[in-house]
Amino acid sequence: MSLRIGAVFSIIANATTREIAREANCSSGILAHYFEDKADIMASAMLAAHREVQVRADPDLVGLASLRQYMLECLPLDERRRFLAVVEASFWGQAVGNPRLIDVNSTENDGLRERLRSRLHEARDRNELTDGVDVESVVRELHVLVDGLSIQAALYPNSAPQQEQIAMLDAILDRIGRAAKLRTTSRRTKKTAASTT
Repeated sequence: MSLRIGAVFSIIANATTREIAREANCSSGILAHYFEDKADIMASAMLAAHREVQVRADPDLVGLASLRQYMLECLPLDERRRFLAVVEASFWGQAVGNPRLIDVNSTENDGLRERLRSRLHEARDRNELTDGVDVESVVRELHVLVDGLSIQAALYPNSAPQQEQIAMLDAILDRIGRAAKLRTTSRRTKKTAASTT
């Protein structure tokens, strides 16, 4: 059974299972048939939120362009993505002390990291990364950026405006990207040439 993500917002507000069923337009019996408990429902919502992000990935983009577009979908940049961040943070609260949900979270984290890793390796194959970039370190850095901004969006709304989030992402990509380094070198060369004329 697949629930609309919006149907689980009631869980965040500590609703009863009956209220959740009403929001999902089904009976409590049907809900109980598919889900063990509220934590199971929240896990389903979290997985649905992740699928929503993944289907928005542009298959025509490659390398760093693909990485940037995917990261922008992961960040809480607008009302919809901030809501998905609230769902994520609420799931984390349910997962603490629950080995089953911790396993679900670990599997999802592994999937996120692999999607980041594959895009970075693709960028390296396309000679888009500067020499010496540690792919695993960048994967961890991008993961921390997503989780950190998501928890802030859930618990400290408006703490990081959209443009500030994008700037933080672009600072990482500019640091590792060869094109950004070439642009910087070109600007410096032009300034040097102008100063000697």
